[in-house]
Amino acid sequence: MTRIRVSDDENATLAVRVRRALGVSHREARELIASQRVLVDGRPATDPARRPGSGAEIEIVPPRPTRAGRTIAGPGFRVVHLDRDLVAIDKDPGVVVVPTGSPDDDDVPLVARVIAALGLAGHRADALWVVHRIDRETSGLVLFARRERAYHRLRRAFRTRRPVREYLGITAGIPAEQAGELSGWLHEDPRTHRVTALSRPVEGAVNARTLYRVLARRARPPRALVRFRLVTGRRNQIRAQAAAAGWPLVGDRWYGAGDRGPGRAALHAARLEIPAAALGRRGPLVLEAPLPSDLGRLVRRWFPDQDTKP
Repeated sequence: MTRIRVSDDENATLAVRVRRALGVSHREARELIASQRVLVDGRPATDPARRPGSGAEIEIVPPRPTRAGRTIAGPGFRVVHLDRDLVAIDKDPGVVVVPTGSPDDDDVPLVARVIAALGLAGHRADALWVVHRIDRETSGLVLFARRERAYHRLRRAFRTRRPVREYLGITAGIPAEQAGELSGWLHEDPRTHRVTALSRPVEGAVNARTLYRVLARRARPPRALVRFRLVTGRRNQIRAQAAAAGWPLVGDRWYGAGDRGPGRAALHAARLEIPAAALGRRGPLVLEAPLPSDLGRLVRRWFPDQDTKP
């Protein structure tokens, strides 16, 4: 069951509060209310225009548990793995992973959307711990822990760089080498949050390393399909380093790409391998997410013979 405690003076309707809490559409919120699955102070509420006052408790009762094998999904994401310790998500571009403080009512973070979807599917969903993040416009795999003990174990693994994190990207320009390493220092402007790749350290800069391999290339326009593997995991790491190397990601206007491409940086978190020791089990966990439709169209257009399986 999802609970919302009204602790502010905002005069929002019940439908709006349900929509924000669950990350669902306004229509879906109204349907939940109409089906008497929304309680206000313990009583079913049927009026979506009702405005609960400060101190009211709103409860959302999930439907029957999801049938075994049925995919759990929500607006902007799909669950690709679920067990008692963790949940892995294939995220759409445009969805922010954690709250940003944006005043946009529709900017529901991924963590809240997943908690809501798990609860509605009949799974325990009191809280999720964010193990790692990807950029809002990057699509692909994101990992959350469902138990605090699992979270600390996974965070230790990520800090010591044991998980394998691979991305697929399309670059505007072609790397000179078939494979190599992008290394140096990244410095983030605290005002704009823009990250600059540097060849030497400055105050506040952090070391960053990315391995890459060119999977396919074309001359006109000069484009390359590149697999990136993170050695370190820094904010905007691949985007900033690829741009500094002279081949920014297609569509990444923030880092200098002139081609609008898919309307966002052409980058996808495609594969995540977590070693057994980080999971407290016998074998590793290997997760894969196929290219989303926008990047898939570009690959078919520019690299029609290329297999994009991670």
